[in-house]
Amino acid sequence: MKINWQAKYPQEFKLPYSWHQLPQGEAYCNAITDYFAPWLAKISGYQLVKIGGLSAEISCDLPLRHQIILCPELSPALIELNGQDAVSVLQARLDNLPFIENSVNACLLANGLNFYHDPHQLLREITRVLDEEGYLFISLFNPCSPLLFKRRLGLPEQRKFEFRHYIIYRLIDWLELLGFEILAYRHLSVAKKNAEKAPLFSPLSVLVAQKRSLPLTLNPAKNIFRQHKGFEPMGAFKQINNDL
Repeated sequence: MKINWQAKYPQEFKLPYSWHQLPQGEAYCNAITDYFAPWLAKISGYQLVKIGGLSAEISCDLPLRHQIILCPELSPALIELNGQDAVSVLQARLDNLPFIENSVNACLLANGLNFYHDPHQLLREITRVLDEEGYLFISLFNPCSPLLFKRRLGLPEQRKFEFRHYIIYRLIDWLELLGFEILAYRHLSVAKKNAEKAPLFSPLSVLVAQKRSLPLTLNPAKNIFRQHKGFEPMGAFKQINNDL
């Protein structure tokens, strides 16, 4: 049987604007926040872009950074964030980010790929706007968990959000093709007792990558040494006989 799987889905999805719209959403948000906290401190630039409402709720204690929240649709809660210091909220399509090339120092994408119909295009746009050495922080739902059998997420008697699964190793392949170095990745548990073990069947996967302008391993041109016949045993004897 041939499986005709394509990364781009023919229909657009609706992105949730808050973790409170998803079962265990608050626990997911806290686990992702705790994991990325030490990595976010490594950002050397000024501009941090959070893509989607889920990313907006990931707390970042970065007082000297300008946080830009970008969503296709804005909720009242997101609009209120626009009044905070060093926070800007923009409404824009994710397949054409409203930034010039190499203008963003870091990007946070909390489970946005799960709810977006064209992951390749979104990753290409992120690559375009990130500056050289820029950081990319991504979280996903882990398909090797009970979530595997779900195609929609939502609270009872509320809107259900259609989503797709991506294995973390597929994402790693995509990012390496785009020129990223993978700094860290793991499965993430929402239970405190399993936080360090992070078993395979944990509900979340997290990844930290950094954009590179040059290949990590250079392959200098090899010096081609053509062996002279005089260095060969038979050739050496012939040379001696000719000299005699």
